Amino acid sequence: MEGSRAKRYRSRRRNDSEVSRFWIMGLLFSLLVLAFEFFIEIPADADWLTDMEMALFSASFTLLAFYLLGLTFAFSRHQKAGKINHQIIIYVWLGAILFHLFLLISNLSNQHVYKAGIILFLGPLFLTVYHFITYLAALREEREEQEAATTATLERTAYQMILEGGRVYSELSRLKTEYPEVEQMLRANDFHDKLERYALEMQQYLQVKHFERKDVELLEGHYYFLENLLSLAKQHPGIIESRVYSRRGDN
Repeated sequence: MEGSRAKRYRSRRRNDSEVSRFWIMGLLFSLLVLAFEFFIEIPADADWLTDMEMALFSASFTLLAFYLLGLTFAFSRHQKAGKINHQIIIYVWLGAILFHLFLLISNLSNQHVYKAGIILFLGPLFLTVYHFITYLAALREEREEQEAATTATLERTAYQMILEGGRVYSELSRLKTEYPEVEQMLRANDFHDKLERYALEMQQYLQVKHFERKDVELLEGHYYFLENLLSLAKQHPGIIESRVYSRRGDN
C-alpha cells in the first residue's frame, strides 16, 4: 500500500515537472514568434535571404541527423526515447526542410514567408531540446530511484545482520554462563576478545545513518564469525556430554 502510494506520488511529481517544463518552453517559443512577427523586419529584396535559407536548410538537415543519432543511442542504451512521440518531431523537421527547399527554389519576396521559415526552424529545434531535456530528466530520476532502492536494500540487510548477530551473541553468552568450559575454549583459542569486539562493532552500526556496501560486507563478516563460533561452541564435548547425561536422566 505504501509502495503504491509512493509510486503514485513520484509519478504525479514527474508529470507536474514535465508539464511545467513544457509550458516554459512553449512560452519562450511564443515570445520568439511574436518578436519575429512584430518587432523584426526582413527586407524582401535583401541579398542575404538566399544565404539565410541555405543556412537554415543545412542546419535543419544536420540537426535532424543528430536527432536520429541521439534516438539510436537512446534506444540502444536504455530501450526508450522519452515520453514524447519522436515521430512527430521527425515529421516537423522534414516539413521544415521541405519548406526551406521550397523557398530556395521559388525565390519568393515576401518577408512573412521568410519569417515563417525561421519559425519553422525554431519550432522543431525547441521540440528537440525539450525532448532531450525530458529524456535526461527521466534518466536522472530513474538513477535516483535505483540509488534509493539500493540504499534501502543495504539498510535492510545491515539491520538484519545486526539483529541476527545480536541473537547469536546472546546465545553464546548463555552457553558461556551455563558451560564454563565454553568460555575456557574461547579464551584458549583467542576467540573471546575478538567475539566481544565484533559484537560491539555490530551494535555501534545502529547509529549509522547511511550504509555503504563495504559496511554491509563488514557486518556479514562479523555475523558469519559469530555464527561459526556458536556452531563450534555447540560442538564442545562438555555440552554434548551434558546433553547425553540429561537425556539419560530423563529416562
